[in-house]
Formats: sequence, structure tokens, C-alpha cells
Amino acid sequence: MESKSYKIESMSNGPFAITKEGQKIVFIENACPGDLLEAEIYDTRKDFSYASVTKLLEESTERMSKPPCKIHKICGSCQWQHIDYQAQLKFKKQNLIDLLKSNHINYQDNVPDLIAMDNPWNYRNKIIYPVKTVPSTGRLQAGYFKRNSNELINVKYCPIQYSIFDEIVEFAKESCSQNSINDSFLRHIMLRANEDFSEILLCLISREKTLPSKEGLIKVLQECQKKFPAIKSTTINYNDDSTNVIMGKKTEVISGTGFITETFCDVKLQLSTQSFFQVNTKIFSQIIEKIIDFIEPNSHVIDLYCGIGTISLSLAKAVSNLDITGVEMIETAIENAEANAKLNHIDAKFHCSSIEDWLYSSQPEAEEQQEQVIILNPPRKGCSNQVLEATANLKAQRIIYVSCNPATLSRDLSKLENQNYKLEYIQSFDMFPHSFHFETLAVLKIK
Repeated sequence: MESKSYKIESMSNGPFAITKEGQKIVFIENACPGDLLEAEIYDTRKDFSYASVTKLLEESTERMSKPPCKIHKICGSCQWQHIDYQAQLKFKKQNLIDLLKSNHINYQDNVPDLIAMDNPWNYRNKIIYPVKTVPSTGRLQAGYFKRNSNELINVKYCPIQYSIFDEIVEFAKESCSQNSINDSFLRHIMLRANEDFSEILLCLISREKTLPSKEGLIKVLQECQKKFPAIKSTTINYNDDSTNVIMGKKTEVISGTGFITETFCDVKLQLSTQSFFQVNTKIFSQIIEKIIDFIEPNSHVIDLYCGIGTISLSLAKAVSNLDITGVEMIETAIENAEANAKLNHIDAKFHCSSIEDWLYSSQPEAEEQQEQVIILNPPRKGCSNQVLEATANLKAQRIIYVSCNPATLSRDLSKLENQNYKLEYIQSFDMFPHSFHFETLAVLKIK
């Protein structure tokens, strides 16, 4: 198909820049508002099309002059690395404003600028790389998938993750190759570290059914631990399912305790292989600080989707006499939460249940002198209608909603506003620089 000239107008809530051809929207990757370019349409739908850049005619002033990653144009991790960091923040704010407006939430004129990182590089405290064996050489590669494909990019340097991960992954790949470890049974390499890099956990995610022997995997883990003394614990996770779910339910500790310890907001957290913890520690701590502003002493805090208890326990450390209840459906997360509460001498109640089941079966009531606050921190799909309805029925004084997806957040805020709540505060945080993702904190007050 013939290339056409386009002037880029804005960024979508996704990896694409936006322009128009008549009344039809055209989505273009690796483009920036202000660019004049030629692009070729490769996919046409009823109301929109997708196109790829064939020639950049005039660069936008909001382009990043020298992106540090050579593969950023094809890697599925950093969709916006070609855009100047300050411009990224502006476009993310506009995306939130547009979504609030589309859901008829009359707050868009009061949306503040994103809280940004002083240094938006080397922030990821955890990585999970899929692996692939090169048939001609038998050598193992690891990295991210090319955008919109299953083609693996062998990543040797990634500027958004802790820099020590580059060294460890390179050594681990070489050790795997030397020990005949291949992708017929090894699926992923996982690394997580605490903020000062004093403790690192290394996990190899393997298919148990096709694993000829654990000896090779154990030898790789031992060699890595010897080379990098900061690796305090090593594990093997087994996943035989043919799905996109990365980890299986079974994890075997090979060395160390099976977890690393992170000190976060004055709370000691034990992070195991399967623990969920935000990938950007610095920004996450700033979110907690903002949440604290809305929590009164002696309140009853119900933390839904509580994970390993990070938010609950951080609040308990900062605000006096809180009555904490956490709910999470993942059993290992609740085990971590209970262990972390005990480690920090915090009295908190954690329940393993689906959020819907717990809300409809428990209907918790605060003591007469307590203010009740509900925290919602759902996955990207947001909250179900049942969760929103049951949450509103509790008639808590405040609902604090933490979201990584502004689209589902805006949708859910609209539903809560129709159930006797009013949005009183919203603030976004740049949890994921150089991607289109960001975190948003919204606070609603009962009418």
C-alpha cells in the first residue's frame, strides 16, 4: 500500500500516536505529536486504521533526542521512549483528563500534573525474561518479545531496570548454555532486588514434566550466586500449563530463605518469588505518603486486593490505632501478608477470599467511634459491578482507589459517583516511565 503524509496530533492511551484521515482515526507507533511523517496503513477497520512509519519528514520538538536503548522501536516494554520525558508526563495527564470527561466525571479541570521521577531510568526492581534457544548454536537468549509478535529480542542492556540485572542475566544465559539448559524445559529467568541491591532473588521458571534433571538448573543457580554474592536466595518455579500465565503454583527454594527483605515506608517486607510488589519502589512510596493524608487515627481500614499487605502495613506504621482488615484471593499473598504483619509486630486481620465473596458474606461494620475507609487496588481490569455495589453499600466515609489503568479507573469512578460518592481528589504518578502506563490515586467521599 502506498505511503501517505500525516501530521501527528496526539497520543492515545496506549502505544500509538494519533492522527486522522478524513473522519477515520489512524494509529501509528513510534510517532510523536508534532511529527510530520509518511506512513503506510497495514490494517484497516471500520472506524480506524493502523499504520507504520516509513519516513520521518519533520521531527517534533517533543521527541527525545537520543533514546538510550537501541531496540526501543521494536521492544514491547518501552513504547514511549522516543518521546521527551516531560512530554510523556503531559500526554499521560491529557489521557486521564479525556477518560474522565468521556465518563462524565466533572473533575477534569482540576487534574494536577503527574508526580514524576527525578531520574526516570533504572527504576525496575523486578524483571521476568522469557527465553529461547538458538537452534544453530544451542545458545540461550533472554529478553522481551518484539511488539505484536512472539519473536524474542535478546536483551543485553535495558536502561529502565536495575543495572545489575543486565550483568546477572548475561552470566545466567552463558551458564545455561554451558550446562545444556534449553527452552524445551526452561521458560523464564526472573530477578528481583531490594532498593539498595543488597539482596537479590534469582528464580528459574521451568516445565517440570519435560525437565530431564534439576541438576543443571541447580548448577546454574549456584554459579550465579558464586559470581554475584548479592544473590541471597535462589528458587525454581514449576509451570507446565500452556497459557500466558508466567508462574506456576509450585516454587522450590534451592538456597537461602526463599525471599529477600525490603524496607519500605518503615515496614520490613519479605518478598518471595511470587510476591506482588510494585516495580518502582520510589514512586510507590510517594503513593503511600499521599494515602496517609486521608487516613485518620482510630479508623477501620478495609484493604481490598491487599496482596502481601504492603499498603495496609505501611498505613499501620504511619497512623495510630488503625483497625486493619485485608482481603486477597491469592493464598500465597495472604501467607506473605500474615508473615509481614508478624515481622513488624502489627496486629492486622487478613482473609483469603475472592473480593466479591468476602464483601457479600462479611458486610463488616466499623465501631461507633471509627471512621471506615475502603482501599481498592484492583488489577488492570478494574472492579466488577458486584464489588463496586457491595463496596458502596458499606457506606464508608471514604473510598481510596489505586489504579494502573486510567480507562477502568474512570469507568469505576463514574459508577461509584452514581452510588452516593463524590470524587474529591485525584493524582497520577509516573510509575512506569517510557511506557504509556501510569498509576493513579483517586479518593472519593460519601455524599
